[in-house]
Amino acid sequence: MLSTLVNSDTSVSFVCEAPYAQSVSVSGNFNNWQQWDLDSGNDGGWYLTTPALGHGEIEYKFVVDGQYMNDQSMLTLNQDDNSCLTTDGTKGTLIHTSFYSKSLNENKKYVIYLPPSYATSNQVFPVLYLSGGLLDWERSWHDKGNISQVADSLITQEKIKEMVIVMPDKSQAWTEENQGHLYYNYIADDLISYIEKNYRVRSDQKGRAIEGLSIGAHWALKIAFDHPNAFASISALSCPVSDDLFEQASLNKDSIIDSGIKIRLNCGDEEPQIIPANMKFEKYLKDLGVSCECYVGSGPHDWPLWEKEIINSLKFHSYAFEV
Repeated sequence: MLSTLVNSDTSVSFVCEAPYAQSVSVSGNFNNWQQWDLDSGNDGGWYLTTPALGHGEIEYKFVVDGQYMNDQSMLTLNQDDNSCLTTDGTKGTLIHTSFYSKSLNENKKYVIYLPPSYATSNQVFPVLYLSGGLLDWERSWHDKGNISQVADSLITQEKIKEMVIVMPDKSQAWTEENQGHLYYNYIADDLISYIEKNYRVRSDQKGRAIEGLSIGAHWALKIAFDHPNAFASISALSCPVSDDLFEQASLNKDSIIDSGIKIRLNCGDEEPQIIPANMKFEKYLKDLGVSCECYVGSGPHDWPLWEKEIINSLKFHSYAFEV
């Protein structure tokens, strides 16, 4: 199911998922809080594209069978608790939606950050695939990491290039014996191909990056080491480095080196078990001839560390996109 989006002419394509509703309309500051009806689709969605609305902030609610509700696909709310988005390219858009994963045979949710210019241009953007950890879900980088505010700020200050950021839901497959390949295919094949088909993102190596935290970092490294020519860069936050990563790096060292992929390892000074493993892994990669850097920040194995370090990660990926 796709979601509400701003178009380059400042019109808005509203999408409301309400398969059992009898009527759906939208009411907001753009129509003096009148109700404009959405048309029912055959997929459980309701749809309406407005005329060009001009530049500014749009706030709105859906009215589903007479009941006012926020747009469940839009994570940004204003001080009046209304769904909101901008049509003037000053802020990014954070969308919460889902797609069908053939590998897992189920619908999987994801959050996607679209940078400020996405709504006001036809530009194709570089993309970062960003995973959480074992206890996280697709909204964690929003709920705990303030990812949209961080990205908006860095873009406004011209410290990073505008990029799309995709944050997928995890899957039990990544921890179940003999099921890891399903999670691997879900991210490496299903998710990436879906995003490239449905959003304006680059599909070349220099336009893709991958990152994760904790076990998500472990999986990001595994995927990148198997497909180094698919990514410009990889960053691993607080990664529990295990023997299989050493083996995989050694096995694929030639393709990793030839790809020119940039690798960053990052942990906190209150992670006593993770620091030595990451520093050992950095040395191992460098001895193989693989480009790698390792940085120890300040903090524990928790979100106060990752919220700070994602700033450095985004700068790292932005540089990789430019080279």
